[in-house]
Amino acid sequence: MKWRILSVLSLLLLLPLLSSCTSKPSAYTALEPYLKAWGEARYGDMYDLLSTASQAAITKDRFVQRYSAITEGSTIQAVKTGFTRDEKLAKEEKAAELPFSVTFSTARLGEFKEDNVLPTVYEGEKWKVNWNPSLIFKDLTGDNRILFESVDPQRGSILDRKGRPLAATGKLVSVGVVPGQIQDEAKLLSSLEQQLQIPSAQIKKAYQNAQPDWFVPLSDLPAAQAATVRPTLESLPGVMFQEKPGRVYPNGSSAAQVIGYMSKVTAEELKARAAEGISEDDMMGRAGIEAWAEKTLAGERGGKLSVTTADGQPVKLIAQKPAKNGQDVQLTLDIDAQKLAEDSLGAQAGSVVMLNVKDNTVLALASFPRFDPNAFITGMSDADWKKLNDDPLHPFQNRPVASSYPIGSVFKPVTMAAGLEKGGFTADSPFDCNGHWDGLGGGKVLGDWLPQGHGHLTLFQGLFQSCDIVFYELGKKLDSIDPKILPQYARGFGYGQPTGLVGLDEAAGLVPDPDWKQANQNDSWYLGDSVNLSIGQGFFLATPLQVANSYSALARGGTLLSPALVAKQGEQSYQAQQKGSLSATKASQDLIRQGMNAVISDPKGTANYAFQGEKLSIAAKTGSAEAQGPDSHAWFASFAPADQPQVALVVMVESKGLGSEVAAPVARKILDGYLK
Repeated sequence: MKWRILSVLSLLLLLPLLSSCTSKPSAYTALEPYLKAWGEARYGDMYDLLSTASQAAITKDRFVQRYSAITEGSTIQAVKTGFTRDEKLAKEEKAAELPFSVTFSTARLGEFKEDNVLPTVYEGEKWKVNWNPSLIFKDLTGDNRILFESVDPQRGSILDRKGRPLAATGKLVSVGVVPGQIQDEAKLLSSLEQQLQIPSAQIKKAYQNAQPDWFVPLSDLPAAQAATVRPTLESLPGVMFQEKPGRVYPNGSSAAQVIGYMSKVTAEELKARAAEGISEDDMMGRAGIEAWAEKTLAGERGGKLSVTTADGQPVKLIAQKPAKNGQDVQLTLDIDAQKLAEDSLGAQAGSVVMLNVKDNTVLALASFPRFDPNAFITGMSDADWKKLNDDPLHPFQNRPVASSYPIGSVFKPVTMAAGLEKGGFTADSPFDCNGHWDGLGGGKVLGDWLPQGHGHLTLFQGLFQSCDIVFYELGKKLDSIDPKILPQYARGFGYGQPTGLVGLDEAAGLVPDPDWKQANQNDSWYLGDSVNLSIGQGFFLATPLQVANSYSALARGGTLLSPALVAKQGEQSYQAQQKGSLSATKASQDLIRQGMNAVISDPKGTANYAFQGEKLSIAAKTGSAEAQGPDSHAWFASFAPADQPQVALVVMVESKGLGSEVAAPVARKILDGYLK
């Protein structure tokens, strides 16, 4: 019994000692929250875990600022920490050095890992971190610094079908001022204002706070433009020219809506695309192929992260990733054909589309008005941007693919095909045209484009003379059989849906039918809707590209393909894809092609006058479609040579009058220039 009492007393005496031994925390109570806070970028909480001596050596603000600056400057996006618990180290009483690892995920350098050791000290009944800069990166000791060097890739080029550059990395010339070298400030300011079109007050403001030996850039110019101002400016003390790499568009405004342009990233994009390692000075594609192929063209950014001495001498390379240059994008555009189309269209708002009939590649996509993408690289004033952006003719609009219009009589081949195959008509079906048609009843009278009418003629003659009354009759008959016939034929010619063009956003157009009208207009389909559709008007809309694609299929014998604009994107090749066949038999197509040839060759053809003396054999259709202004949209759709087609060509001029008088002469210049 005594022995038991003594044992109990002994245990009671030992309890305080045992309690003190078991209650002392492990050094890992400092490591775990410290690493967790680091992984969550809670730098202030990390600082609160530092020892008294460590906090005396660095303020909290400086500590947080240093971690934040290194994280941002090194493009670090995530920090993942880890450690293996060592029971021997956990039992240390006053100090412990605990191994841990850090995996850094960065935008520019990818992922890399460092092993390190966290020194801890026991003070005030708690374990604290004995901090020093080497806990950020282990070689960051003493006065050493972290240096991140950005390595930017070269952007890929955009090329035409023959490999000629449409957009490329070239040389820009930066014109600037070195303040300390200025001798005659008034003369310098006056000359710079005149040559660079920059207000002298703006020039002076740019350099007035600069150091005397600084180069203050004022304007970046393409090499050719710099050559024109260099003779005047180069002799002025204080003016300096420096070459630099930059995006150049050697053909100026030519094909601008197709190629697109570049501009600096916005604050929102900088945040959204942080994972790509972009910086506030980076530029990206904004429209056209520059935007569509941004990732291919841009390549992959790289970088180099090092520890250096205070005077910049290298200590250790922490991580590096080489940049990967962007890849080229080759288009099917022929820059010679493009310029020919643009020159022929002139300063008329409108479009030109030219396709290679054989493979349905795009040779030209011309649009007016245009803009010069070089201006976005060399610098555009607020006034210039406002002028472009507020232009009522919308120079950024890619009219051939993104603008939809009624197409007027160039739609008539569709109506003729439907009439031949579903309406019981033949090429010789007779019609009387006196310039007025009352087939709608109710006293409503529709006219013909020729006020006195065409007299007695056949369906075949009605096509090349473009008699509206002939096609009113076809539309009326088809409506009486089934009002959905003509819309179905229109879709079979590729209308009412995107063509499948790769590389640019395109409008789908509109083919109305009874279901569409009920759903969208909350109204029934009337005979007048079918009659309007028969001549390509009313609710019907199409892009110039859709018209050209339809005529290219007709020239090819009925195979409907998607147009091909992009030939190669990096290592990926593209070609036209088959979308089906025209909703017309071979016999109907043959008859339509003959009628289109007569548009040019027959004295009564609507384009005969515009092609007087033409030696090329051309199949065409003119059109004049309703517009909001006083004049109609002028259309000319064609392929040539008629017997062995090489190209399909569509010219559309907005609100300028008759297709035979306005669009046909433009088309003749292009066909003669390209095929001859």
